[in-house]
Amino acid sequence: MLRTIRGAQQVVLVGNGRGYLAAIITGDVARGEMDSQIERLNATLPHYKKIRMVHAEPQPLTIEGGLLTANGKLKRDAIAARFAAEIELMYAKAERQSA
Repeated sequence: MLRTIRGAQQVVLVGNGRGYLAAIITGDVARGEMDSQIERLNATLPHYKKIRMVHAEPQPLTIEGGLLTANGKLKRDAIAARFAAEIELMYAKAERQSA
């Protein structure tokens, strides 16, 4: 459902070993539409599958950038390393909001 957001090229869910899920969405995405779509999706999901935070990245993940395989599949470890600061910021922000 998140891939249907206007302008979204790729969506990567992160949260392995964390208390909840977050997402990295690439492409030219309007923040309001992205938040609205996530809110609609979350309404249909159990609490442990809800996406709590999102990072919008204007540049797509590419093979040349080392974030996709030759078949176009996600290289999760490389993505986690490349976006480590953004991922940590999403989780830190969410923890501050829940405190």
